[in-house]
Amino acid sequence: MINYAVCEINGKQVKVTPNSDILVDFLGDVKALSCDKVLLIKDGEELKIGTPYLKDVLDFDILETKKGAKIRVAKFHAKANYRRVIGSRQKFSKIKLKNSVKKS
Repeated sequence: MINYAVCEINGKQVKVTPNSDILVDFLGDVKALSCDKVLLIKDGEELKIGTPYLKDVLDFDILETKKGAKIRVAKFHAKANYRRVIGSRQKFSKIKLKNSVKKS
């Protein structure tokens, strides 16, 4: 069983630990994720570092999709009666690491 791992998901490096939920950028409508871009795995006293990636594969369960806080942007021009307010909410996927590491 691994202590922690660092893997690349959607172009961003994420430190993952077993049995903890992680918020990452929206992954789409899938139920499971298999990450083959593993950079580092700490397994007990053994530390494996890839150059740049390891040959191990980590499996994740996608628990839910959430929306972040609303971000509002206001445009304003003085003395021109111009005001615009736009907003957006970014989507996130909540994932959880399974306790298995597959060798590829």
